[in-house]
Amino acid sequence: MKARAPKMGAWLFPRGAQFWFNSVLVCAVATGLLAGCASQPIILPAVGPQNLATDYGRHGEGRLQVFTETDEFEVSQDVPYFPHRDYWIYSADQKRIKRVWNSENHEDETPTIVSLPAGSYEIRADAEFYGPVRVPFVIRANRLTKVVLQPGYMPGLNVADSDLVRMPDGYVVGWRAPEP
Repeated sequence: MKARAPKMGAWLFPRGAQFWFNSVLVCAVATGLLAGCASQPIILPAVGPQNLATDYGRHGEGRLQVFTETDEFEVSQDVPYFPHRDYWIYSADQKRIKRVWNSENHEDETPTIVSLPAGSYEIRADAEFYGPVRVPFVIRANRLTKVVLQPGYMPGLNVADSDLVRMPDGYVVGWRAPEP
């Protein structure tokens, strides 16, 4: 009978523990590889309400509407609905303010409009084709700030590119916030 060489790690582990060691090793390597593939959120320039000649001021409340990535639900046969995903609002100093339930139910395809005091904030949400993004935004009194994290938004004709915030592939996210 020919002598067999000991298996890798056999000198380190008692009989039966070798399988456990190999399993842990494989899981550790796989976790490291997958973690390396995880993407960091995209951070965009600040979005604000459309720049108009009239400034309603920095005091009072404004509104926010965020068109996040959607999920598909079928409530009845062959009738799909696409409600928007929820997102988080953070203060300018990175304190979590609130979670926004971005639809009333699975049949609601209109994003929720949120009232906020005038000021600077950040949303953390899922953008279509990009996954997690961080978008700073500005709320002005009596104005609506719209953030569109889906392709296809067209803010109007004859708009200067410098007035817009875009995703890396070029789709428009919203109006660029005015400098403070």
